[in-house]
Amino acid sequence: MGNPVTQSAAVATIAAMITPALLLLGSASLVASALMRMARIVDRARVLVAIVHEGAAAKLGITTEQLRSWLESHVRRARYAQRSIALLYAAIVVFISTCLSIALDRFLDGSVSWLPVLLAVVGTLLLLTGGVYMVAESRLSSAQISEEIRLAIQELDRGRS
Repeated sequence: MGNPVTQSAAVATIAAMITPALLLLGSASLVASALMRMARIVDRARVLVAIVHEGAAAKLGITTEQLRSWLESHVRRARYAQRSIALLYAAIVVFISTCLSIALDRFLDGSVSWLPVLLAVVGTLLLLTGGVYMVAESRLSSAQISEEIRLAIQELDRGRS
C-alpha cells in the first residue's frame, strides 16, 4: 500500500514547490505584458522614423524638435522595457531553480535548506525590480501620450480660427 511517511514527505515537497511555481506563472505573465509594450514602442517608433525619412513632419504639423523628443522618449521607454524583460526572464530562471532546489533539499534530507530560501528571495527581488522598470516605462508612455494629445488639441484649436 505504501509508506504513509514517504507519501507525506512527497506531498510536502510538492506543496513546497507550488509557491515558486505560482511566482513563476506571475513572472511569465509580466514578461508577456512587457513584450507587448515593447512591440508597441517599436511600432510607434517605426512610424515616427518613417515620418522623418519621408520628410512628412511639416505636412503633419510636427516640428523636428517634437519628433526628436518623441523618438528620444521611445528610446528611454524601450530601454526600460528591455531591462524589465531581462529581469523578469531572470526571475523565471531563478524560480525554476527554486523549485528544483526544494526537491534537492528534500532529497538531501534538509542539508541545503538555505538554498530554496535564498533563491526565492533573489527571484522575488528580480520580479520586483522588473516591475519597477515597467512602472517607469508606463509613466513615460503616459506622459508621451498626454503630450501628443495636447499638441493635437492645439492643432485642432488652430484649425478653428
